[in-house]
Amino acid sequence: MDFEKFLMPFGMIATIFYFFHVFLGQIIWEGYNPITTDISTLTAVGSPNVELLSIFTFFYGLFLIFFSIGMVVKFFRGNNNLIKIGCSLLLIMSVISFIGFAFFPLSVDKTAINFQNMMHIIITGIVVVLTISYQFFIAFGFLKDKFKALGLISLILAILTVLFGFLTPLSLSFGLNIIGLTERLVIFTILIYIFFLSMVYTFDLDLFLDKN
Repeated sequence: MDFEKFLMPFGMIATIFYFFHVFLGQIIWEGYNPITTDISTLTAVGSPNVELLSIFTFFYGLFLIFFSIGMVVKFFRGNNNLIKIGCSLLLIMSVISFIGFAFFPLSVDKTAINFQNMMHIIITGIVVVLTISYQFFIAFGFLKDKFKALGLISLILAILTVLFGFLTPLSLSFGLNIIGLTERLVIFTILIYIFFLSMVYTFDLDLFLDKN
C-alpha cells in the first residue's frame, strides 16, 4: 500500500471526530444553544465538558494533519502547481489549527479583550484565509487537469464556504444572534469537503476520478 493511500482515510475519520465533538457537546451541555452559541465555546476554558470534548478535537486535528500529508505526498508527484499549492495550504492550515487552538482556546469570558482571546481570533482568521485559499486552488487544479466532477464539486463547496462566511457579519448587522448557526454552515461545509476528498481517494471512486 502506498504511503498516501494509508493516510487518505484519516480525512473521513477526522471529520467524524469533529462532528461527534459538536453534537455530543450540544447534548451533554444543558442549556447550550447551537443557534446562538459558537462551536469554540464547547472547548473554551471553564466550559463544563472541555476535558472530554478536547479529546475529540485533539484527534480531529491530528488525523486532519495525517490526511493533509497524504494529499501533499500524492499530488506533489504530478505537475499541477495549483493542486500542489492547495495541498500545501491545507497542510499548513491543519498544523496551525492543531497547534494554535490547543495553545489558545477561548477564555471563560469570550468577550474579554485579553491575549488569549486575541490570539484565538487571530488564529481563526489565518485558518479561515488558508481554508478558503486551499479550496479554490484545489478546485481550479482539478478543473485544469480535466477532472470536471471533482473540480465543480470542489468549486461549489468553496463558493458556499465564502457565502456562508458572509452570513455572520450580515446577520449581526441586522441584529440577529445566530452566530452558532452561521458558523456551523461554514465549518460543516468545510468538513463535508474534507470527507468527500478523503472518500474519493480512499476508495478510488471512478465516478469522480474519470477525466472528462
